[in-house]
Amino acid sequence: MKVKVKKLLIIQKDEAYFLFETLQVLEKNHQAFKDFQLTILADSVAIKSNREKLNPFTKALTSEIGPVLNDKFDISVNLSMSESSWDLHGEVKSDIKIGPYNKEGQLVVEDLWSTYLLTLKAKAPFLSFHLQDIYKNIFGIKNIIKENHSRTTIKQIAIGTCSTHFFSVNEQERFINLISNRFPGVPLKDLTEIDLIDDVSSTLYIGASNLESLKLCEAGAKGIFLFSSFQGFNLVPFSGQHLIVSSNGIQLNADHVLRIVDSELSNKSFFESAYPTYRIDHETFHGAYIKSLNHSDNNYPFYQAHLVLWNFLLNVSDVQLDVSKCSDAQLALLKTNYDILTKFIRLYDYAMASVDTIHQESKSKLMDITKIEGHLKNLKEIDKISDQLASTQSLLRPFLDFYRIRRSQNFGENLFDQSQTSFLTYAEEHHALKGLQELFFVTLRKNEVNL
Repeated sequence: MKVKVKKLLIIQKDEAYFLFETLQVLEKNHQAFKDFQLTILADSVAIKSNREKLNPFTKALTSEIGPVLNDKFDISVNLSMSESSWDLHGEVKSDIKIGPYNKEGQLVVEDLWSTYLLTLKAKAPFLSFHLQDIYKNIFGIKNIIKENHSRTTIKQIAIGTCSTHFFSVNEQERFINLISNRFPGVPLKDLTEIDLIDDVSSTLYIGASNLESLKLCEAGAKGIFLFSSFQGFNLVPFSGQHLIVSSNGIQLNADHVLRIVDSELSNKSFFESAYPTYRIDHETFHGAYIKSLNHSDNNYPFYQAHLVLWNFLLNVSDVQLDVSKCSDAQLALLKTNYDILTKFIRLYDYAMASVDTIHQESKSKLMDITKIEGHLKNLKEIDKISDQLASTQSLLRPFLDFYRIRRSQNFGENLFDQSQTSFLTYAEEHHALKGLQELFFVTLRKNEVNL
């Protein structure tokens, strides 16, 4: 019996990097899309940057909005964070909509992973999940692709320019000379000199992360990515066991970077690095994980806590990670955020009390309108205070933004239904913040900090 081909629209109106990761997900999970006729609506500049022959899904790309709005789709999926895509998705004719869209002036985000994606709009301090894992979960793809990590002899090295903010011009030039002398038989190349059609598995990339370096490493090259601070999965490849090096707010030294390259290429059991160094790992749980190889910078304990809590909230799964040995600076930052969470938890205690009062009054035959209006005013004031606090708390804000979006998805037909939904969402946020506080508590206790 012939299977009916369904029409699937994917809206990806963000920058070229986001379109690249979208195409990677489609290619690596092509079996999940074999019964769909795909249309990928993207920005024309992003399309131009991703027009490689390597990905068969590029033929589905279009920047023409008119034909898309005139068409009819079985499913439409919006992977964009840009607000302009919300109205666009709302206008698309589709039986099923996944991802954000506007309906009668109201933002609708029904699934949890799309809600999580929107929290990245506020410039989170690090990316807890790789974009490919986020997109996979929005699509509902649960299969895990096992990777082979066979070691190959490096036959060429590509050097990428870093920001002088953390790697000075003189030190970068000295590093190139050191690399050239250390590996005299290995040619140094610029990224533009490497053709991705060729086998690049014997190529080592060293430098800052950008779209071209991501393409190179996804094609099989090995990468050592240099950052000024720990940024999680922001702008790093998904496939492969690449290294991430953080300067931790200081200037990189060419000799120290060379030792990292030596340690990596010599496959030493002890990893020598003067800087916080991490490896991308796919063996810990269902999804990519950034594993610390030595001392870590200030954000790393928060990354671990976020990863555990997000997996519970989004996947309803428990993740067990070793508690890091923390520096004094990390412990001080954890303690500060632990205390701030206490304030948020108390604030939401008041919010739930007000919502519960509104709920009880709404089902009473002798409903007190004045009492309800008073508690609605309380909730507005609590939201205002919460917003003010959240704007200065970058390490807590992703969760606060997540539940702010969740609270906005309250489409009850009457006050009783709305108050019931509101109470449940506040209660869920309350438990989530207590869970995050408990994760901080465990780390502080295991590092013997008095609370």
